[in-house]
Amino acid sequence: MARISRAALMMAVAVMMACTTAPPSVDERDGFPRQAWDLASNVEELGWSRSGVAALQKRVTSVGSAAFMIVTRGRIVAAWGDTARTFWSHSVRKSLLSALVGQAVAEAKIDTARTLENFGINEKATPLTTEERRARVLDLLQGRSGVYLPAAAEIDAMRDARPKRGSHPPGTFWYYNNWDFNVLGTIFRQATGEDLFQAFDRRIAQPIGMQDYRPEDGEYSLEAPSEHAAFGFRISARDLARFGLLYLHRGRWAGRQLIPEAWVDASVRSYSSTGNQGSSATKSGYGYMWWIQVNAQAHPEFRLPDGSFTASGNGGQRLTVIPQIDTLVVNLMNTDEPGMRIGSDEWDVLLSEVLAARAGAPHAKDP
Repeated sequence: MARISRAALMMAVAVMMACTTAPPSVDERDGFPRQAWDLASNVEELGWSRSGVAALQKRVTSVGSAAFMIVTRGRIVAAWGDTARTFWSHSVRKSLLSALVGQAVAEAKIDTARTLENFGINEKATPLTTEERRARVLDLLQGRSGVYLPAAAEIDAMRDARPKRGSHPPGTFWYYNNWDFNVLGTIFRQATGEDLFQAFDRRIAQPIGMQDYRPEDGEYSLEAPSEHAAFGFRISARDLARFGLLYLHRGRWAGRQLIPEAWVDASVRSYSSTGNQGSSATKSGYGYMWWIQVNAQAHPEFRLPDGSFTASGNGGQRLTVIPQIDTLVVNLMNTDEPGMRIGSDEWDVLLSEVLAARAGAPHAKDP
């Protein structure tokens, strides 16, 4: 009898946890998973090279991925690692909040034209100026508030890139600004009366059948001198894939419109070039707390078409949605422990290798 390594056995178990074979779990009409995901019976029918996908596993393992998935037309092309385990999403949280804000806008609980002054937003330690209080919800969504103050959950790169206070009026300049995104969380809670984590559970996680999300795992964190908390979500790869599928279908899930199509379309449109705060491909433009690919012609080596969009978190947490091929790719790292991490440029390269595994792609080898 052939022996199987412990690592191979653990990988096989993880794939089984992400998938099911009986009864069928994907709606054949819509391409949405039901209680659990199905593993594609023939990846070539979904446009992938079987040998190309198989070769990817070693590459994904080499970057230290804790969980990785490729989904096309609602079926799993590949699932490696512990796809049922929840990890900190880091800044992927911002794209999750974008969806909640869109729902609140549709319910007339939030108006994107209202200003910080309208919502009574301020900072006790460093009061906002009259000009800063004119920033709109729309400016916060786009990272264009013009409010340049310390914020919770900032990393060094954010602090180093922060413009001088008062250097840009609201709505005129893009800067990846945790202050903006944290304040949006404050506004959502104030306008709806809902806790963010409970709201996400009720409004999104339950309706799309997330299997591992628990609102009690969420965490608010405050850091002086700001009075606006960061909001940390824990999520599994297979649940994040469901969220990506929701956006791939423009806010619709199995016939139910959970997020307005117009909001999704507006969210994944680029309003700003991200320059040296982004990357060559997946972070070349910015929408409503989503990173947008806008320069495919300048970087054909990455194979990523314009209009693809990414939820991105520090350390290598990624969800990239590629509407042109009805596909999404998820990567999560175990940032609970010291270990390997990947940055944006590394994700661009890894994603290009994923797309090279498409049938007929340059360098992809069919069986």
